[in-house]
Amino acid sequence: MGFAAFAGILIFAIVVGIAVQLLEKKSSYDWLLIAVTGTFGAYFASETFPGSTVFQAIKDFGPQVDGFYVIPGIIGGVALALVAYLGTRNLTSTTKTA
Repeated sequence: MGFAAFAGILIFAIVVGIAVQLLEKKSSYDWLLIAVTGTFGAYFASETFPGSTVFQAIKDFGPQVDGFYVIPGIIGGVALALVAYLGTRNLTSTTKTA
């Protein structure tokens, strides 16, 4: 995977993380957790899924941009970012106790 594809993944993950942060103002670092897990998920899925022997019967992995397999990358990034979001949304509370 080239630098341009990785930079695109990173920028998109940061934008999504900031959007979630603006919608859910739970803690000040939610955007970072979502961006890191989304980036890792997209990179990991794009690099490992196409070369996997488990999915050997599937020959077409969709478009490829600068070494980044788009379909597995998007699915992997969204899946891990969603897990991070669901895992962290109840960790902190915005209500104040008297």
